[in-house]
Amino acid sequence: MTVDRQFVLEGDWFDLYGRIMIGEDSYPIKMLFENIKKNDPLFIMKDGRVFIIPEEVMARYEQLVRFSKSDHDEWKLSKQHFTLIDQSIGMPEAATHILYSDDDIVYAGSDKLKAKLRPYQIQGVKWLIKHRRNGMGACLADDMGLGKTLQTLAALLDAKENDVIHEVQNGLPVQLDLFGEQHVAGRKALCALIVLPASLIFNWREEIKKFVPSFMVLNYTGPSRKNAESTIATFDIILTTYQTAVMDIDILKAIHFNYIVLDESQQIRNKNSKIFKSLNQLQTNFKISLSGTPIENSLADLWSQMEFINPQILGSYAFFKQNYQLPIEKLRDSQAIQHLKTVVDPFILRRTKEQAAPDLPQLTEIIHYSDMAADQTKVYEKERSAARNFLLGLNQTSGEYRFHVLASLTKLRQLANHPRLAIGDYDGESGKFDDVTSQISTIVRSGHKVLVFSSFKAHLSLLAEWMKEADIPFVMLTGEVSADKRQAAVQSFQNDDSIQVFLISIKAGGTGLNLTAADYVFILDPWWNPFVEKQAVARAHRIGQKNKVIVTRFICIGSIEEKILLLQDRKKLLSDDIIDRSVLPDLNVDDLELLLS
Repeated sequence: MTVDRQFVLEGDWFDLYGRIMIGEDSYPIKMLFENIKKNDPLFIMKDGRVFIIPEEVMARYEQLVRFSKSDHDEWKLSKQHFTLIDQSIGMPEAATHILYSDDDIVYAGSDKLKAKLRPYQIQGVKWLIKHRRNGMGACLADDMGLGKTLQTLAALLDAKENDVIHEVQNGLPVQLDLFGEQHVAGRKALCALIVLPASLIFNWREEIKKFVPSFMVLNYTGPSRKNAESTIATFDIILTTYQTAVMDIDILKAIHFNYIVLDESQQIRNKNSKIFKSLNQLQTNFKISLSGTPIENSLADLWSQMEFINPQILGSYAFFKQNYQLPIEKLRDSQAIQHLKTVVDPFILRRTKEQAAPDLPQLTEIIHYSDMAADQTKVYEKERSAARNFLLGLNQTSGEYRFHVLASLTKLRQLANHPRLAIGDYDGESGKFDDVTSQISTIVRSGHKVLVFSSFKAHLSLLAEWMKEADIPFVMLTGEVSADKRQAAVQSFQNDDSIQVFLISIKAGGTGLNLTAADYVFILDPWWNPFVEKQAVARAHRIGQKNKVIVTRFICIGSIEEKILLLQDRKKLLSDDIIDRSVLPDLNVDDLELLLS
């Protein structure tokens, strides 16, 4: 059996042509594809004889056929699945158009970019430009601290200076801010919408002002944004939040943006959320997602990310779940892992700090084990026993099961930190709290600076009380802090030598902060997803850091915290195989047994 095939790219689709030869008989290749689609190796020949399609042929074309569409007598494959052609036969010389490769992109930079890019950043910019020229979306998934914002701005500047512009009608008022306007005749606007968490608005504005001051920027947030509705398309960059985008979706979906960029794009991981559904209504030519954690909880997160940047690249969610998610998460199917990696690999660029910036100062990570105080042990063991009896006796299919699991495990985590977090009138001690305060005192006396992260605001408040009594200056950042106060706290810590301690809730300060003045990082309590901790560490260990960074994780001996570390190690496998990342799936009964043992 021989296969003569031809794949011709016309527009956004490869037309699949060719014939197969079985002996002296010739058949259109669509007949082979039809058998493969049905997983039927029995090929009926013209004379009625049955030919068994070799297993290696079935396997070679399985993925290609799975994503192809049959239209009458024609088979077509979207150009975003080009790797499936590579996998089967290599890119065909007969194609009427060849997709841009990395080697095809020449990037000389621009005198309007006020930054010197590192080699890996130039590579990242070229990678983003390549995807723009190929008309495909891209996910930049570099480690925190490697400059995803700068790389994105450089790619957007290249787009404006070359081939992605909106002509602004002569004489149309161009609003430079929310309080005034200026007439600019014949100006070209990039019209790129950047959607991001509210806490990052200030950071993006400052980085744009610093690196691409020629961009005209609209801060489309707050009540005053209504004044700018008619002039949105006249700006180069439109900054808005995920919440604002949802609220104003009817306004924004009426505008055809040249670019849409999602920062911290794991915000769209829930395919059933209003955020995911709203953002997928927006019109644009090109899409970029930025995330250090494209997979946070399960492979369903990856489907949502890829569906946004390249719709239908992984098929419907039902198709994805059946062919990839379940085989990989439940069975760890190596073939499904490799097939999924083949499809998504071209669209996710992931570099670690070790790979991209070997000149960064050394990062040392330490686990400090703390003994519980005697009173702490008594209340912890009482609660652990009660939680075990309660949770393992629940019906897992009940609607309240997950709520009770989270509440019980959260209380155990609080008791491991300090029982006062869960028991208001507790007047005993906490072994971990004593260890943390002792180490903070040592760091302050030695003239260093430390970032102190916790999942619990109440834990930070206890430390704040202690530091006030000890007369140690500090700043604190939680979710209730306004954007202005947030930036003031950052600047105080970075510039004021007398402020050596920064207390930060891990949700409010795990992203978007440059805190290179710190050379120590304390993680007070482990979380299910280890990448939340990595994001926190990256506040200090990032480009611009000159000193060695020491990270200390405080773990309470004999508590749920030790078990969380074991659980992290057990479950760090799935996305490492897909995109060199780890993933923490939902907790099952075995996980609960481990955590409550």
